[in-house]
Amino acid sequence: MFEKFKLRACLCAGLTAAMLSVSVAEAVPQAIGGFFKQIRQQSFMDKDEQGEHEVLYQRFAGLAVDKELRERFPKLSAAIEQRTSADWARMQKDSVGMKAEAVQFRRESPNYYHPFAQDMDVIMRRADDAVVSYLEMEYENGAGAHGMYGWQGVNFNTMTGEEIALSAVVKDMGRFTDIIIAQLKKEHPDASFFDMETQVRKYALQGKLNWTLDPRGVTVYFNPYAIAAYAEGLLQTTVLFQEQPQLFNEAYLETAEVYAQPFPHYYPLITSLKDNGRRDVLSVNQGEGKVTVTLNGRKTDFAAALTNLQPVLVHMQNKDNFLYIDGQTQEGGRQTLVLKVEKGKVRHVGTLPYTFMHTIAVSPAEQQYWRFMTNPDGFYIDKVAKPGSSSQTDICAVGSEGQLTFG
Repeated sequence: MFEKFKLRACLCAGLTAAMLSVSVAEAVPQAIGGFFKQIRQQSFMDKDEQGEHEVLYQRFAGLAVDKELRERFPKLSAAIEQRTSADWARMQKDSVGMKAEAVQFRRESPNYYHPFAQDMDVIMRRADDAVVSYLEMEYENGAGAHGMYGWQGVNFNTMTGEEIALSAVVKDMGRFTDIIIAQLKKEHPDASFFDMETQVRKYALQGKLNWTLDPRGVTVYFNPYAIAAYAEGLLQTTVLFQEQPQLFNEAYLETAEVYAQPFPHYYPLITSLKDNGRRDVLSVNQGEGKVTVTLNGRKTDFAAALTNLQPVLVHMQNKDNFLYIDGQTQEGGRQTLVLKVEKGKVRHVGTLPYTFMHTIAVSPAEQQYWRFMTNPDGFYIDKVAKPGSSSQTDICAVGSEGQLTFG
């Protein structure tokens, strides 16, 4: 009888342990993919006594999801599609006034006339089965001395499709605000701030801080004129989870072990490459016949005449890190540099005849889509297509040495 009880106890204990193990495993977010942006471009023309001329150039790239992602996360997909549709409708509405202003500007100031421009773009920051976070960028250029732009963070609960409030992520907003102010001073020592501390505290108090949830922390963004002069551009700072774990809600401290994070090449990415709480600053820049990667202040040049760079940080389960840098060649095609980031250095792994730009050759103009790599264990990438040809798509994963694996 005792032996049977021991056996049952062992079985129950083993079953309980297994269930706990599954529960913990399920609690750790897993990277997901299936996000892309569709690029729409058009020019509006007019004609007056001086001849035919362009009035407005318009470019729209809104976030979209593929069929697989829509089936898996219907509420998230609906929220993203609703937001993208609203952005497109607002852009179309604004363009009516811009076209009228451009015609008036040409009539009144023909010597200074230039076509107006309107641009909306999007870039992913994080995508897993807990959080989807991305940035929207808007740019307008009219009759003023310079154009105006701004970035807006969007943060969704992946399961419910509801927007996440910063107050749900940060437990002590006062302390968080103090850290943001201190980091802005340290990271931008020469910035022309105006009343920065007061402005940051006001934004925080009113719940108007502009932010994204990244794979390893929270990044806060300040657009031109928010806390500094226009010439300072976008100012940003990141608080890493492992730097201030007591500051964040425990539900957000568990993050995906494997992820891919796209980022704009003209702004630095702050992360912890080894997940050890150490702050790493990574940036990618294009130059004359070269691509420069800066890691914690150390620059490495790679001979590659690429422009329009689209970098992605790839973080593997063994904490290896790679950079996939998709760029446009001088001939107009695209290719992807694969670099490994290790021991404070960056080295070249290979150059791939692949791109995340998906092209469909249709009349009267090509249709272009940009696929975001957010899950290194499964994503779509395209073989570089010849001009006038459609892309061919492969499904891939990032292998242990950084190169593509197929299937």
